[in-house]
Amino acid sequence: MTGLKLKNTSRRVLAALFDMDGVLVDSISLHMESWNEVFTNMGLPPFTHEEYFSVLGHTNKDMLSAYSKYNHVRFSSYQIKNILTRKEVVFREKIMHQSSTTPGVDDWLTFFIQNHIFCSVASSANMVNIVFILHTLKISEYFSSVISGTYFPAGKPDPCIFLSAAASLGISAKDCLVIEDAPAGIQAAKSANMICCAIATSFPKNELAEADIVLESLDEINPDMLFE
Repeated sequence: MTGLKLKNTSRRVLAALFDMDGVLVDSISLHMESWNEVFTNMGLPPFTHEEYFSVLGHTNKDMLSAYSKYNHVRFSSYQIKNILTRKEVVFREKIMHQSSTTPGVDDWLTFFIQNHIFCSVASSANMVNIVFILHTLKISEYFSSVISGTYFPAGKPDPCIFLSAAASLGISAKDCLVIEDAPAGIQAAKSANMICCAIATSFPKNELAEADIVLESLDEINPDMLFE
């Protein structure tokens, strides 16, 4: 396998690992709305913008834990399970009306497949949501593997989800390109010794500076411009 050589580097790419929310689909605001609908129905304060974006990219369990600390509330194990379940039900009700990928995604996926680059989804979302969204967007066939962060003891910025995605494809971590939108995901990719391309769909560019490549969105450039 020769892969694609990244311009101005000695690195080659054999696999592309995509985050989902904020990368494949513009769902960040819908997630926040879903959390806050659940909290409001419980008579609790909503996530503020600052609180929500401080934990964006982490697993739902970690986000709920952060919410508890921010708002000085404690939930029982039973309540945690119910909140997490209800939040995802509300989210799927909202996302089912989202029928398109984020700008540029289809072109990037097509480019990678045409150049024999394996693609994987590596998302903090639960597997039900990932499969549901990929099916809704009609892009399931592009991906050779799908990895959910809920199966790991630690979420992003821990690199285990990306290392697992690489292993599922039989590709070395150093030969993977990660496409992310959140600082936690960028940190995870860099900790895994992977190349990272960040898009500013959820955070401003200055907060994504740790990535190797930072774009406003995937339709800012044609993907072939990154490779020799």
